[in-house]
Amino acid sequence: MPELPEVETIRRDLATSARGKRIVSVRVLHPGSVKGTGGKEFAAKLAGRRMIDFRRRGKNLIIDLDTGQALVIHLKMTGVLLMQRADDSLPRAARIIFDFAGGGRLVFCDQRKFGSIQLADDPDSLASISNLGPEPLGRAFTPQVLGQRLRGRSAPIKPLLLDQTVIAGLGNIYACEALHRAGISPRRSASSLSVKEITRLHRSMVEVLKAAIKARGSSVDTYRDGRGRSGWFQVNHRVYDRQGRKCLRCGCLIRRETLRGRGTYWCPKCQR
Repeated sequence: MPELPEVETIRRDLATSARGKRIVSVRVLHPGSVKGTGGKEFAAKLAGRRMIDFRRRGKNLIIDLDTGQALVIHLKMTGVLLMQRADDSLPRAARIIFDFAGGGRLVFCDQRKFGSIQLADDPDSLASISNLGPEPLGRAFTPQVLGQRLRGRSAPIKPLLLDQTVIAGLGNIYACEALHRAGISPRRSASSLSVKEITRLHRSMVEVLKAAIKARGSSVDTYRDGRGRSGWFQVNHRVYDRQGRKCLRCGCLIRRETLRGRGTYWCPKCQR
């Protein structure tokens, strides 16, 4: 699933290539990809509208329109947003196509059809947005804030990092990577972490997210950026998808186990 670095990479790409574009038509090839209304109504409301800004909240991409409304896009597991020329071949997994004035188009592709696009009058009022926790790369997100979010929580730290109401945007890849860099076991109760460990975890989260954005994300499955290209942060993964291989820090073999229903990768020696 595209996480914060992947969605942020796509946002930056589209802010460069699609800002100011006017939609002349919308082709809904899979009505199930439209959330909150029917495909025909969705297409009719967007004809003639202009994309004026691109934002991200957690794993959601928000496209502001000249009407004051916004498109709220969640890529889920296999969603991709791709800018194309009008004469390019459509991807097989194309679900919604935004045709622009003057040529060119934005294509929402989704192989597994779990992703969605919703037209919202006020995106911040949607439960999927309003219930999100703080942004881990925001200035207001300090070690003290992280400590407050984890205080009194007896659950293992790894599932809590995936809870979007606790912290927005973090997913399985970067939770595993941040915990390894911080030397914290994913099994640890959140309430057992010391102030020093929370500070270390905060620093590790910020560092790994920034590094992943710089590398344009991790392409471990179907993820492509807004240009249709793969990211390369996967070559820098220290634990994720490296089960049975040596830890780059200590040489112990990386383990994979299921923790609260999610595959978790960690080093039993480095992470305590």
